[in-house]
Amino acid sequence: MIELGANLSDRSPSRHLTIRKQDFSPSGIVYTEFFAFLDQHLRPTRYFEIGTHLGNSLKAFRCDAVCVDPEFKLAQDVLSGRRQTHFFQMTSDDFFAEQDLQAILKGPPDICFLDGMHRAEYLLRDFYNTERACGPGSVIFMHDCLPSNFRMTLRTHEMGDDNEGPWKHAWTGDVWKIVPLLKAHRPDLDIKIFDCAPTGLVAVSNLDPGSTKLKDMYLSLVGELRALDLEKHTIERLWCEVPVVSSRSLVEFPEDLTLFVDARSRL
Repeated sequence: MIELGANLSDRSPSRHLTIRKQDFSPSGIVYTEFFAFLDQHLRPTRYFEIGTHLGNSLKAFRCDAVCVDPEFKLAQDVLSGRRQTHFFQMTSDDFFAEQDLQAILKGPPDICFLDGMHRAEYLLRDFYNTERACGPGSVIFMHDCLPSNFRMTLRTHEMGDDNEGPWKHAWTGDVWKIVPLLKAHRPDLDIKIFDCAPTGLVAVSNLDPGSTKLKDMYLSLVGELRALDLEKHTIERLWCEVPVVSSRSLVEFPEDLTLFVDARSRL
């Protein structure tokens, strides 16, 4: 179902790009496994996430971390091997209004993961607030932006049927809209999508902490988000408008990881 970019002997980034033939469904490694791969090979020193929930994504990283969730439901040990872990049980809007992320981490985060409320306007706010706290080498990852069917994109969570296999519980909401919105209004950003199961993983780099464009345009951008329709935009277009990188290919050739992600904050 997946072919990689032509000429596998070529060491260019294109050798890791996926070319979908039929299903337009993320079938790479699970995103938490990909995070563990990033941690092993990039060795970030500061991590920030919104939407910790059970702690699966947090557990993948071993560095100092700041976690935001209105209702933590940690089901495992996420502290072993980590010097500092800061938990803020509040909404992300309240966190950014009351806290200074760089002060807590003693520097900008290397890797950020946004996996909060599955509604586009929430992710938009989380993105521009997080970007403000980032450094030149930071990378923001966003979850659930590559749905494989329309059921996943409903703004309320509804289970799929058995035809969807192990991912019938997967829910993206309408956060997929953030990718075309950022491409339209922030062409300066470097945006890639990793085909991590079950619903993709967007990586945004070349961040500009000084940019206020998205915040200044927030109300008008929410109108644009509401107007976006996946039936018209199409899932196929989501796969074509941003490079989709094979996570399995990068795991096979880890020396190429920094062609796509180099998450080390440089001030």
